[in-house]
Amino acid sequence: MNRPSTVVLTVLVLTLAGAACRRGPVDERIHLNGRIEAPLVDVAPRIQGRVLEVLVREGDRVKAGDLLIRLDLAETALAPDRDAQAVAAAEARVRDLASGSRAAEIAAAEAERADRAAALSLAREELARQQQLRSTRVGTQRDLDRARSDVTRAEAAVESATQRLTLVRQGFRQWQTRAAEAELGRAQRVKAQSDIVVREAELRAPSDAVVLHRLVEPGALLNPGQPAVTLGLESRLYVRTFIPEPRLGQVRQGQAVQVQVDAFPGQTFPARVTEISPSAEFTPKAVETRAERVNLVYAAKVDLDAGWKAPLVPGQPAEVLAPPPTRGAQ
Repeated sequence: MNRPSTVVLTVLVLTLAGAACRRGPVDERIHLNGRIEAPLVDVAPRIQGRVLEVLVREGDRVKAGDLLIRLDLAETALAPDRDAQAVAAAEARVRDLASGSRAAEIAAAEAERADRAAALSLAREELARQQQLRSTRVGTQRDLDRARSDVTRAEAAVESATQRLTLVRQGFRQWQTRAAEAELGRAQRVKAQSDIVVREAELRAPSDAVVLHRLVEPGALLNPGQPAVTLGLESRLYVRTFIPEPRLGQVRQGQAVQVQVDAFPGQTFPARVTEISPSAEFTPKAVETRAERVNLVYAAKVDLDAGWKAPLVPGQPAEVLAPPPTRGAQ
C-alpha cells in the first residue's frame, strides 16, 4: 500500500469515529406509537327538562362535583318553596299538639262533668228522701221508682261526661296527633321528591375529568338518559398502542415503561403495560403510514401512573418507551 492510500484510509477512520462520538450512545429502547385515551363517561339527566345553562366548553377541565348543566324547572309542576312551607306548617301543628290539648276544650269537659256530678248528688239525696218516706208509709212507690230512675240516669250522665273528659284529655289529642304526624309525613315525602328533582336538574361532574364533547345547547329539551356531555376521566389516563409481532416477546404485561408526548419534549411520564391482546390484527387505519398499516400487531393498553397529575389530555399522540430487550431475547 502506498503512502497516499494510507493517509486517506486514516482520515476516513477518524471521520467515522468522530461521527459516532457526536451521535452518542444508540437508543436501544423499544418505541411504540399510540394515543392517549381515557375512560369515557356520558353525563345524562334522569328527568326530562329544558337546558337552561351549559357551563362548560369542550377542552375544559372540571373537578368532581362541578356544575356542568342546569335544567329549567319552570315548565314542571314543582314548587319547592311551597313544599318547604307545607312541611314547616305540619311540623308546627305537631309541636302544638305535643304541648297538650286545647285548654278551652278541657275546661268545657270538666265543667260538664261537674254539672253531671252535681245532678247525681241531688238525685241520690232525693232517692234517700223517697226511701225514708216510703218506709214510714208517707211516700208512694211511684215516687220511689221515679227517684231510682233519676239516679240511674244521673249516673249514666256522669259516666258519659267522665268519658268525654278522658277523650278530650287523652284520646282526642292522640287522634289529632296521629293525624298531624301523618300529614307531616306526607308533606315530607312530597318535599323529598321535589328535592330529588331539584338535584337532578343540576348535572355535575362525577370525577375529575376533561370535557370531550358538549352535546347540547341552552334551550334544548333533554330526555332521561340522553347524553349531554361526554367526559374523559383524567385520573385513569392510558395510552392505546400496538406492539409489532416481532416485538411481542419483548414487551410484557405488568412491565414498567415511560411515555413521551410532543407537547412536553424531554419529559417522560411513568406508566405500566396492563393489557396485551392475545390475538393479532392489522395495524389500524389511524396509523400514519401505509407501510405500517399492513403489519400484524397486538393491541396493548398502557396505564399512566398517577395520570391525574400529568398535564396530558385524551387525544394526544404519545410514544411508549419500553426497556431494551436483553441480548438473549433479541
